[in-house]
Amino acid sequence: MAGDKRALSGREAAFEALCRMERDKAYSNLTLDSVLQRVPDPRERQFASALFYGALERRVTLDRILDAYVKKGAASLDPEVLTALQLGLCQLLYLDSVPDRAAVDESVELIKGTRRKNAAGLVNGVLRSFLRDGKKLPVASSDDPLEKASLETAMPRWILSLWAEQYGMETALQLAKDCLGRPPLQLRVNTVLCTAEEAARQLRASGASVTPHPLLPDCLTVSGLGAVGEHPLIRQGLCYVQDASSQLCARAVEPQPGQRVFDLCAAPGSKSFTMAQLMENRGELLAFDLHDSRVRLIRSGADRLGLSVIRAAKGDASRFSPQLGLADRVLCDVPCAGLGVIRRKPEIRLKTPEEIRGLPGIQKKILLNGANYVKPGGLLVYSTCSLNKEENDRVADAFLAARPDFAPDPLPPLFDGLTDGGYKATLMPHKGDFDGFFVARFHRIASGS
Repeated sequence: MAGDKRALSGREAAFEALCRMERDKAYSNLTLDSVLQRVPDPRERQFASALFYGALERRVTLDRILDAYVKKGAASLDPEVLTALQLGLCQLLYLDSVPDRAAVDESVELIKGTRRKNAAGLVNGVLRSFLRDGKKLPVASSDDPLEKASLETAMPRWILSLWAEQYGMETALQLAKDCLGRPPLQLRVNTVLCTAEEAARQLRASGASVTPHPLLPDCLTVSGLGAVGEHPLIRQGLCYVQDASSQLCARAVEPQPGQRVFDLCAAPGSKSFTMAQLMENRGELLAFDLHDSRVRLIRSGADRLGLSVIRAAKGDASRFSPQLGLADRVLCDVPCAGLGVIRRKPEIRLKTPEEIRGLPGIQKKILLNGANYVKPGGLLVYSTCSLNKEENDRVADAFLAARPDFAPDPLPPLFDGLTDGGYKATLMPHKGDFDGFFVARFHRIASGS
């Protein structure tokens, strides 16, 4: 299908998007959005999205099934053949609206349209064998509750084990369940241009369902919006997509009008945008990223939202640039494993322990560098979208041990009931329907105090 620009059905779109992800190791949302542009029927786009995310988030379980039906296991299959089988199994198991015969026959047709059309018999045979066996899931190889939970929730065992060790078995199982299904869509209202009441009115007038967030001002939970990026409120910069956890993180910085604020790992820019509004678009907000393309992304977003206080620039968050001077507030929202946002980015399930092992060292380096920019009496906020104490609490503890000129600073009242000891908070989906997130706040001790 490479280079093919014809219109696609929902199944074809899901198939092409999954094959691209396997080939390019790309982000799920960006890959699917690109392919959906070739699906003219809105119902087919909706089906493509359900099938794509369903197969991606259930991949651990689907591949375990294939291990039982393919002689050399799922890992031995050509990527296109593997994808066609995963999509077929996903429909048979998890999409009740799809008849079993259609799930099998259409998966066979998908592989017939590729260079591996000779594998049509294999796809047909495996799916029909699974049907004859009653669509049964594999049985866990032991009495290990983590093994059983891994099969039921399609969460890799190593992630479940990490969560069970750090947060307890009950929380680990709940987190795994919370990662299934599509998460809520939350918008931040651009208060420089609009009020939450006006945004909600316009959204409801377009047929969307809108619920104000119970904790966060100017945060709306929305459903039935259709193509989010095409809505006039988004295009006109009156709202933008930002999860409640991310909005809460920006509020932890408590930037004030007229202050100087640094966001050291800013792309794609939503936290910078929210902080600029809290500053009433007055002062100076420097938003940095390591890559030119992502700097351009921040700039275009700030322009669309009318946030003139933001100045985006290329910068390495781990290296000190004395020419930048000092800031009243510094945010270090560091690169992380993303174990708190699996429900939004199911491809994170495919990571290995080895891929994330070196992250705490990088995170600590960025945090220590960020501290160099904070004025005496100023605030430093550290955050991740991960649920892993090695990236979170232990980095915060190591920072305090290394920098005696900083002290824990209590998070603002908005965090009441969410904090782990006053100056740090771990957010979870089953505690307020937040994405998994960690926030810690410190202040630089003023000389003489």
